[in-house]
Amino acid sequence: MDIYQELIMDHARKPRNLGRINGAKKIKATNPFCGDEAEIFLKIENDKIADIKYEIQGCILSRAALSILSEHIKGKSMQTIVRIKEGDVFKLIGGQPSPSRQKCVLFGFEALKELIS
Repeated sequence: MDIYQELIMDHARKPRNLGRINGAKKIKATNPFCGDEAEIFLKIENDKIADIKYEIQGCILSRAALSILSEHIKGKSMQTIVRIKEGDVFKLIGGQPSPSRQKCVLFGFEALKELIS
């Protein structure tokens, strides 16, 4: 997979859903392999993701993956979100990256799963 494909670069340059939500559920995530860090904020209403925001310091791939994932889950039910698997996240970004870059894609997803469990 060419990790710098158009979708990845678009989300890395123009990330969606950046910011904070006061009073929201939140979690901090760290990718120990490369030092990426994120804080994810969720506003849940009527068992749906009413809003998601995040702040991130990380590589192009981790920033883009969290942006793409945030767009994908916004408005979805918690029941739908708990069924999302790692392979689904790879499909969202356009393919499975090399083993050394998979954690960049998944660290935000893993934090999100922890936050909603």
